[in-house]
Amino acid sequence: MVLVLAIDTATPYLVLGLPHAERAIRLERRHAEVLWPELEAFLQQTGVSLKELTGIAVGRGPGSYTGLRVGIAAGLGLARGLGIPVAGVETLEAVALRHQGPVTVVQRTRNALCYAACYVVEGAQVQVVQPPHRARFGELAPTGLMTIDEPPSGQALAALGLAALKARPGRVEPLYL
Repeated sequence: MVLVLAIDTATPYLVLGLPHAERAIRLERRHAEVLWPELEAFLQQTGVSLKELTGIAVGRGPGSYTGLRVGIAAGLGLARGLGIPVAGVETLEAVALRHQGPVTVVQRTRNALCYAACYVVEGAQVQVVQPPHRARFGELAPTGLMTIDEPPSGQALAALGLAALKARPGRVEPLYL
């Protein structure tokens, strides 16, 4: 069985995911303090041991420099220690997968700026209409549903991670905008 663990710290949420379970906790900027105890509790709650994992997916953003580094470093270290592959996945795409149809995903930052992207979601398939970009919040022209500051789906991150591991294992490049 393929079992991918997802870790995302690109937003104010710590998001952990497996194909069958997820957890999202709003932490603001405390990811580094909480990630390891929460990961341990999450795995224990889901009945999954580290030895069962076959891959790691890490959210590559967009997000804050420090937020991205915390999750990426944790994912890379865990994968290396376990001897399993790791791949980066797009955080905003995992938010879009919570919905169906046209959706604009927005994560607000400081100074009235935000990270945004537009997608069309049909089932588990995602078409990128406008890739992640930085914009002024007041100047956005949303397509379809607009979701603001919603955490990514941990289960979607794990599914995206499985696809990324098949296509390009070992590739984790942060998306800084």
